[in-house]
Amino acid sequence: MTNAQRFDTALYGVTPRLRTVLCKLPDDEKAQIEEIRLRNGLPVALTVRGGCAFLLPEGRLTLCSNKTVTVQAEDIADSFRLLCRSSVYAHTEELKNGFIMMQYGHRAGVCGRMGTDGSLHDVSSLNIRVAREIKGCADAIAACYNGGLLLAGPPGSGKTTLLRDLVRQISEGISGTPRRVAVIDSRGEISGSDAGKSYHDLGVNTDVLITPDKAAGIEIAVRTLFPDVVAFDEIGTAGELKSVSESFCAGVEVLTTAHIGEKEELNKRPVTRQLLESGAVATVAVLPPYHSGAIRYYRVKEILCECSA
Repeated sequence: MTNAQRFDTALYGVTPRLRTVLCKLPDDEKAQIEEIRLRNGLPVALTVRGGCAFLLPEGRLTLCSNKTVTVQAEDIADSFRLLCRSSVYAHTEELKNGFIMMQYGHRAGVCGRMGTDGSLHDVSSLNIRVAREIKGCADAIAACYNGGLLLAGPPGSGKTTLLRDLVRQISEGISGTPRRVAVIDSRGEISGSDAGKSYHDLGVNTDVLITPDKAAGIEIAVRTLFPDVVAFDEIGTAGELKSVSESFCAGVEVLTTAHIGEKEELNKRPVTRQLLESGAVATVAVLPPYHSGAIRYYRVKEILCECSA
């Protein structure tokens, strides 16, 4: 499946009035689109290579917001219904965290009025994040992979895309001997799983566990799948850190990501600081914003020594 085709698969969650126009976009532009943003009363906005573009009625992109396709209230309501597959109740837990898991690894962020019980009402905007697969994007990282790794960078820097390709390469032994990888996929984004099938290529030696509870997922994977490597996106809680530390003690390598802007933030955030101190990762790869520069590599010992100094 090409990235243009992946873009098309995300359009099931867009109301037909807007979907018809989006389908007219050229394939080379579809392949570069990272997000589809629908805001009530405002133009359809598309994130392209980190920048913002708008949609013209004839199916072209423009940097100017004049004479563009405008989102109406009924477009939001219809798109939300399609994203929920006509069952908001089935997505209650996801909506409490502000998103909806979509087919093929896409994800929709949802904005509106959030109740005290976490329920979401009066939906005002939707952000469909289009899953993209770029085989070979992790070649440089795979070439120097040596044990546990943390991919760190700001939102939109490509952490999940790199993680996905690195899992594939480790699994297939492109960077050495084929190894068993267990992917803990809390939002279906890494694997693009739907109805038990992964639509992203994670290699021939990879198992995928879909669960919103990453901490429990790591423990289950280590106990039942006997992986060499456990991979998951966005470490963020003490429970996840505890499971990571236990998997490291069991001889399992850890491959994960973290949202940071600069390397110095690794020591300032308690979870990432403790992750580095646990010994579960040996190297940190710091990604620049929106592929705007080279990836920087640091040994964990260097980062910890800087903090001590």
